[in-house]
Amino acid sequence: MRSGGRYDMIIALLVFLFLLFLGLIVAVAPGLIVGYAFVAVSGKLSLTARVSLLVALAMGTAALWLGLGEPASVLLPLAMLVSFLATLASGATFLGLEARKRRAPRYPAPAWQSW
Repeated sequence: MRSGGRYDMIIALLVFLFLLFLGLIVAVAPGLIVGYAFVAVSGKLSLTARVSLLVALAMGTAALWLGLGEPASVLLPLAMLVSFLATLASGATFLGLEARKRRAPRYPAPAWQSW
């Protein structure tokens, strides 16, 4: 066995982790963008309609992976799940931020005491 065998394994592990990270970004990024864009566009709808349509849109983004990947692939369900969850998380986060901005403060800000 050569002396550089351990280094080859470390390099192979680092390359594998990099490709795994890159694949995760490729699966998550479209979902994040679609979730944010949906919240930005659907401002006039009620909250119930927005949440229902967000779930349907998340299922649609997950279903798009069926056209891109080979149906027998082992990683296809994982990519679909990651895309679905990323779309839901992005949409829910921005819906919550938008609701917080619209909500009036419950307690008025205290007046500054001028001593």
